[in-house]
Amino acid sequence: MSLPRTCLKVHRSMPTPEPEQEHSIEFRLERIESALAHLQHDVDSLNSALLGYFGRLQELDSRFVRLEHELHSSTDPTDRTDAESERPPHY
Repeated sequence: MSLPRTCLKVHRSMPTPEPEQEHSIEFRLERIESALAHLQHDVDSLNSALLGYFGRLQELDSRFVRLEHELHSSTDPTDRTDAESERPPHY
């Protein structure tokens, strides 16, 4: 299958890059792709660390709520026993 003449004219009229220019573009593209791969790896690592810290934060938050509840329930004035009605441990 051959290209139509109009396509051939356009193709022939396009300037062909010089070999060193083509090498430079390929080299730059490889550097960009490499940098992008490294950045993607860094983003994935940071995302993983962030998820770990978020899980730890949720765990600590639930422990804090539990401890706060225990503290409030132990200092509730209705739960206090009368010190006079209790027998000392030596009786």
